[in-house]
Amino acid sequence: MPTEHFNIFHGNNGQGKTNLLESIFLLSTMKSFKITKSTDLVRWGACQGYLKGWVERDGVTREISILLDNQGKKIKIDQKSVTRVDDFFGHLNVVIFTPEEINMVKGLPEQRRKYLDRAIFSTDITYLSLYHGYSKVLKNRNVLLKNGEKSGFDIWTEKLIEYGGKLILSRINYIELLRDLLSRFYQEIAGNEETVDISYKPHLMNPVTSKDNVAYALKEALTKTAREEERRGTTLAGPHRDDVEFILNGRSLKQFGSQGEQKSYVLALKMAETEYMKRKFGSQPIFLLDDISSELDHERKGNLMDFLKKRDMQVFVTTTSLQNIAVTEIEDYRTYRIEAGKVLH
Repeated sequence: MPTEHFNIFHGNNGQGKTNLLESIFLLSTMKSFKITKSTDLVRWGACQGYLKGWVERDGVTREISILLDNQGKKIKIDQKSVTRVDDFFGHLNVVIFTPEEINMVKGLPEQRRKYLDRAIFSTDITYLSLYHGYSKVLKNRNVLLKNGEKSGFDIWTEKLIEYGGKLILSRINYIELLRDLLSRFYQEIAGNEETVDISYKPHLMNPVTSKDNVAYALKEALTKTAREEERRGTTLAGPHRDDVEFILNGRSLKQFGSQGEQKSYVLALKMAETEYMKRKFGSQPIFLLDDISSELDHERKGNLMDFLKKRDMQVFVTTTSLQNIAVTEIEDYRTYRIEAGKVLH
């Protein structure tokens, strides 16, 4: 039985520590933070996988179970089948912090989009259906482009503009809500008056200045790239190609920020995400921390631990060694050793 505060899982690499965090994340979101296809979550050689957990919130305990097979996911809450997404979400809220996210500042735009989509999805259940709707439209439009087919192409373009415009707006709105929190936590970490910002960068589109001109800007971008799209057989404008810019003192963090500044920025971003989720749902989320000792130095690890200790939240941490975490500075914690996929006390 995990403690209500710090739960620290340690063991050598490849023993299953991250799988434990992935299971908690899956019970919260129905998605993995590592793997795209649900079938890849099933043990090699098995025809299905089964996951069950119990969540206590506001004095009420719920049993959540997920059955994974070739047909998808079958979800139950308190042993009753769940068919609507709305009935699933809200029972377990989590924030995940992984080593890969530390590197997203200098990484590809896809990494930053993935972070943003996951953060929004964790606080807005409608975002997932919107994202899947856009992905389906994009796939169908790309098939027509690749095959040089004109029939129905305009219809799919209209749908792309409709779904894409809404997706872009959701991303912009979330960034706006996060901006002040990001600035506050970065100054706490850095201990100076440096200013930080975050900006959404639509690909090949004119700047989006208002909600009214998003669809127009996307339509205009698709019109301008029409010939090149036909030549290359793929959609060149839309939220699947957009980016997020991290800014420090008015300049690109990716180009001008030091490694330490980049790590502090991502750390502040996760703190802001946690605080926003707490305000959104009225209670602290569970914080999942995956082997972050490999990327954060002593000072930044201390900043993160201080942030978590000040909040009445449950934390699950994985590490290769307990020496990476100053457990003596934590009042309420429990340690577990992971070997060959098994949790040992």
